[in-house]
Formats: sequence, C-alpha cells, structure tokens
Amino acid sequence: MVVGVSVVALASSVTFLVTRPSEEQRVVATLRRLVTIVSVKDGDTLFSRAGRIRSGAKEIVDDGIRVDVPDLNVRVTGREPFVDGATKAGLVYQSASAEIVSVDVLLDEAKTTAKADAVVVVTGLHGGDRRLDKRRVHFLLRKDGDWKVTTIDVATAEPE
Repeated sequence: MVVGVSVVALASSVTFLVTRPSEEQRVVATLRRLVTIVSVKDGDTLFSRAGRIRSGAKEIVDDGIRVDVPDLNVRVTGREPFVDGATKAGLVYQSASAEIVSVDVLLDEAKTTAKADAVVVVTGLHGGDRRLDKRRVHFLLRKDGDWKVTTIDVATAEPE
C-alpha cells in the first residue's frame, strides 16, 4: 500500500514538472492575454472597453507601467493612465485585434525580470477600411508571483 502511494506521488510530481510551463512560456502567455485585453471588439462602448481593460490589467499590468505608442499619441505612466490610453484606441478603430507572430524572451539569471521583443500584427477597421499593421513591440516584465508587464514600447507600423 505504501509503495503504491509512493509510486503515484512520484508519478504525479514528475508529470507536474514535465508539463508545467517554463517561465518563458508564462511570459508569452501574459503578453498574449495583454493583446487580447486591449483589442477593440465590435460593439465596444467606452465604458465596456474601459471595464474590460481595467479588470484584465489588474492581474497582468504593473501599477507603475510605462507605455509609449507614438502613432496614437499615447505616452503614459501608471495603470489608470494605461487603461485610459488603451480605451481611447477604440476611438481610432471600430474593431481591432492583435496577434503576436513572434517573440524573443530573455530572462535574468534569477528569473525575476524579462525582456521580450515581439512582432505584433494589428488588424483593424479604421474609418471603414481594413488596415493591417506590423509593429515591433518591446516589453519589460517583472515577476511578482505572476508576470506583470512594466513597460511597453510600440514602434511605428512597418511598411508592407
């Protein structure tokens, strides 16, 4: 009986260690959640959009986040200004979704901070026209239990 319980416990531990996401995978998952949260959905109102962003940002955005998006004239510091700036993107786009098409993650030795350089494709409706932008985005994150985004620097759209 004791041997059986020990074997089950060992198998469970090995399975947990093998299937547990790496820190790099956790960073990427955090970034994917972020781009989903800030996407502009059809039928969004300023209130619904702000509520969704505020709610989602609590878990994955640092209180002192710094964001720079020159194309949208967004240069803010702090979670509430981030929510306000991200909400205003809904005034530019009728709908927009973002997809991370590539990302390189570099963790510090202690695995408490991460740099992530990503290529993000934004597809949206702007003035009734479909628009596709490819942008390079630099993220900084810190680990506070879970990964929190501390900096977002968005480059201008690359020509197609």
